[in-house]
Amino acid sequence: MVQKENLKQGLELLQKPVLPLVSMVEFFLLTGDFATVAEIVEQLPDPIETEYTRYDQPAELLKPYLEQLELLLAVQKGAELPCPVTTEAGEQVDLTTAMTAFVDQKILTMELEAINSALCGPCGCTLCCTGPDQTMEQAFFEIPLLKAEADLFGVEKIETPAARECNAMDEPPLQVEGADFFARTSSALVHWQKGWSLILPKKSSCPNLESQTGRCTVYTDRPEVCRRPQIFPYILEPITGDDGEVVAQRLRRTLLAVIDCPYVEILEEEIAAYAAACELDLVIKRNKG
Repeated sequence: MVQKENLKQGLELLQKPVLPLVSMVEFFLLTGDFATVAEIVEQLPDPIETEYTRYDQPAELLKPYLEQLELLLAVQKGAELPCPVTTEAGEQVDLTTAMTAFVDQKILTMELEAINSALCGPCGCTLCCTGPDQTMEQAFFEIPLLKAEADLFGVEKIETPAARECNAMDEPPLQVEGADFFARTSSALVHWQKGWSLILPKKSSCPNLESQTGRCTVYTDRPEVCRRPQIFPYILEPITGDDGEVVAQRLRRTLLAVIDCPYVEILEEEIAAYAAACELDLVIKRNKG
């Protein structure tokens, strides 16, 4: 069992969330007359103290995110956002709300990749890389992939008209050679209506997982979903069309933490404090079992 003291590096990152600093920069950028984001960042006081934490050298903390913050200026100058942003009720939000949500989602994704990577390593856990065991209710686990990521996996590809008309959780399940698509002992790639997924049936594992070491053979190039176990940013939630392409984003302002993960279970209070500091709703759920 991993101990909290083994998670020191990731815990320190959790205790210095960058989104409160980003919100300050966004406010000055949207209300002042600045030519560049760097101009604002350089004028920030040092240190900055909030109710949650103290930031020493805030300009240095923000440097990795300057490119993302520049999107605010680009949109102000007439650049178009990638797609519309709607409320949960389906109503389109105003431009300022939409553009800050896009920026916040990009920045939070980057920060959580670093946090999750720092927390995941010390756990020595392969929970995300293996299918359900015999004690679990699920018949399979699904790992959604971007289009180019499917080529990372040297397994059977199921790409049929029937598969493209449904998704993994649809009932009745997709049939492959007269059986449910998950009635197998090894992993496979399926091209669903919404895009590619790696399917891990019971007792199977990711083909890129080294059984003896528990290490990933494509770690440097691993899929996006593998870079963010098990704390996920849902400031925006993609809405896809029939072809699997993103047609809009739904404003959620949520942080999702999957408590199956050892470090989420250990750091539940710290994750809740991180979410509160970022002004995000926290959803903690169990994904497997």
